[in-house]
Amino acid sequence: MLIEVRFGGDSLILDVDRRFDSILGRELPFTTTLNVWKEEVYFETPIEIDVSEMRSFIKIEPGKLYYWPPGRGFCIFYGFSQPYSPVYHIGSYIGVLSRLRTVEDGVEAIVQQYKPIESYTSLVSLLESIGFKAVTALYGGEPVVESVGFIEGRRIAFKMYVEEYGIHIEGEPILPQNYTLQTLKFVSMLSDLLSQEEYVRPDLDEDGWITITGYTTIDRIVEAVGEFSRAYLKVFKAISQV
Repeated sequence: MLIEVRFGGDSLILDVDRRFDSILGRELPFTTTLNVWKEEVYFETPIEIDVSEMRSFIKIEPGKLYYWPPGRGFCIFYGFSQPYSPVYHIGSYIGVLSRLRTVEDGVEAIVQQYKPIESYTSLVSLLESIGFKAVTALYGGEPVVESVGFIEGRRIAFKMYVEEYGIHIEGEPILPQNYTLQTLKFVSMLSDLLSQEEYVRPDLDEDGWITITGYTTIDRIVEAVGEFSRAYLKVFKAISQV
């Protein structure tokens, strides 16, 4: 079941394993408080899951959704930090991980069943047809399309801003732009890697992080997303060789 965590003008979309549909359906909607600990966003729920036959984890994967029994908590990890005590995998977060870094500790939220924004259903369906999970979410009250896929074992995530004149694509931030010699060398390497691409380019996000962005139109979305995914794979491989 897809659920939406709505706070202020923003929302996070979580894909909870279908085996929990019944218990979720009985409890939604509910209010909660978002908490931030290290590189984790978590919130208490009224949902009590029997974990007696589930595998526990003390090492997590960013982007996955976990259940923490002591607080009946849903936990989303977005970086290197690990859980305080064992957790249980119950789903995933659909979106760029950097989005979670902007969540403020102590924010009140409502958790409810996800309802897509109708005007974006064709784009969402198109992304799903090429193997990505896609949803509509809110950023500062404005709708965006968030998408996640796995290619060669790598998590590829991006958000799309749909404008009258086309679609802006923005991926996960890679490094903060601090203009040190090492960072400038990385920017040069990234520019060389992407110099022949048609749709994507190195860029800065609004928080000053080096990232990859792109521009396309709805009729070229499949080609653009394919190129975008390959670009991130190139970056992952280049970083692993450093």
